[in-house]
Amino acid sequence: MSEPIPPEPGEALGAAREARNMLKAAVSAAEVAAASAAADPNWRDSLGRELMGLRDAFDDHVEEVEGEDGLLNQLIEDAPQLANQVNALEAEHSDLSRRIEHLLGLVRGQAEPAEIRDEVLDTLLAIARHRQRGADLVYQAYTIDIGTSD
Repeated sequence: MSEPIPPEPGEALGAAREARNMLKAAVSAAEVAAASAAADPNWRDSLGRELMGLRDAFDDHVEEVEGEDGLLNQLIEDAPQLANQVNALEAEHSDLSRRIEHLLGLVRGQAEPAEIRDEVLDTLLAIARHRQRGADLVYQAYTIDIGTSD
């Protein structure tokens, strides 16, 4: 007996991939800004701008994948056995959004640069792990690696 052919993911995958790439670029920009010289008088402003860009990219990611025609609903429809994992991935969105807002508060406040950097790196790592779990789910459902740009 042959293996069943996985369903085609459709447009939701392409849209999710685009949002994923934008999020990756925002993560990289935030990391570069956090790693810049904190003695620079513009450090907080620069980091704040990049964190706002990160927030926007993350919000776009969430809107794209959680939407009615988004990838998470498509995954549950096409691979219902992954529903618990999809729901867990979706649940991470609110925590990550709160973490990004917390970073913006630290930058606007009087937190020490070392504390800000630690929090930024922890949050960026959490986002990277979230992206990896998403890629793993897509692969499990469709045997497609969303991490590639082809």
